[in-house]
Amino acid sequence: MNFQAYFAVKYYMRKYLPKIKTGICLALCLGICIAVPCIAFTKNNSRAASSGEEIVLRIWQIDSFEGGRGSRADFLQSVGNRYQEKVGSYVAVTSISADAARVNLTNGNIPDAISYGAGIYGIESYISSYKTWCRGGYCFLSVDASADFSDVSSDNTVINEGKDNLAQAAALFCGVGDAKTEKSTRAYVSLINGEYKYLLGTQRDIFRLKTRGVSFAVKPITEFNDLYQNISVTASGERARLANGFIEYLLSSTDELNKIGMINLNATGLYDDEMRQLEGLSFEYKLNYPVSSNAKNEIEKVVVAGDINKLKSLLK
Repeated sequence: MNFQAYFAVKYYMRKYLPKIKTGICLALCLGICIAVPCIAFTKNNSRAASSGEEIVLRIWQIDSFEGGRGSRADFLQSVGNRYQEKVGSYVAVTSISADAARVNLTNGNIPDAISYGAGIYGIESYISSYKTWCRGGYCFLSVDASADFSDVSSDNTVINEGKDNLAQAAALFCGVGDAKTEKSTRAYVSLINGEYKYLLGTQRDIFRLKTRGVSFAVKPITEFNDLYQNISVTASGERARLANGFIEYLLSSTDELNKIGMINLNATGLYDDEMRQLEGLSFEYKLNYPVSSNAKNEIEKVVVAGDINKLKSLLK
């Protein structure tokens, strides 16, 4: 054995090993000091990103007129569930009355978007634009399947007064403004029982008659329509961006509107039954936008007065 080399190695190990150990310890400590904050930052950043993705879009659905069948709120929620899978943001749809919506907005409880019927008031100051995602339509109905509607009059017609829509305006345009008005279910029963030959109703009444299984005739009303379901963004910033994305996604899903008995604004072919007659129509006069309380009151007063010329001027 080379004892000289052996003692030389032993000498240098004794001299430098403590320094090497110290260096290794310092390096490990430094690495830990760097790694721990980085790991924490990564976790926090990931958590923040996740939190950012977990924005819950709040959407109100206001049913200001009768739909076709099913629930428009449920339809919006189903679209929202698919939108969530696409962008990672949750959508929560709440069905709310027009009165409750106005109270909440006044109290500062503002959602990210509102879906509402045309002619609704009290939300106009919270929105800057709107898009229509579906519509309904007025029509005359008769359980006499051979009826040609040539003898429609105020005496043989009952009007489904609807909810917050202007059914009597449609009646005024059709020359039956003096016809009796009944609540929706009562009007339908009056037609079935033969109390009236005709019912001035909507797409909802078509589905009522189909459910009853009776034969019936339909004549669409093209003189007036206000059965438009609009949607507007009420949020700002990132929430507005996501809400606008939801609306665009909703508009791309309008080929499914037959699920809720509503009509596509720009396309036909959703139906192969009596509802087909309500598709692809244009209207002489319409109210398809939100209004102020004063404007709504003025329109209603003119309708009650039966002043059709004034009504036409208000709807221009």
